Amino acid sequence: MFKHYGILALSVAAALALCGVPDASAQKKMTYEQAYRQCKAQLDRTFPSGSQSTSGRNTAGVACMHQLGFQAKKSANWTE
Repeated sequence: MFKHYGILALSVAAALALCGVPDASAQKKMTYEQAYRQCKAQLDRTFPSGSQSTSGRNTAGVACMHQLGFQAKKSANWTE
């Protein structure tokens, strides 16, 4: 009886492999410039232009870059 569960598990695994389940290693890594543009666009939605919260914007920008796996450069200007 338990032998059938093993066969079932192998068939499900084979079906998933053939269907092309996305592999994390197959995804293309984002460049620093792409990550910066993505974070800047996110910040523009969160902090509208003319907002006085520059330290909050800078903190959120650095946090966004860290989430994407990058360190923000000291020259990054999130307030423009």
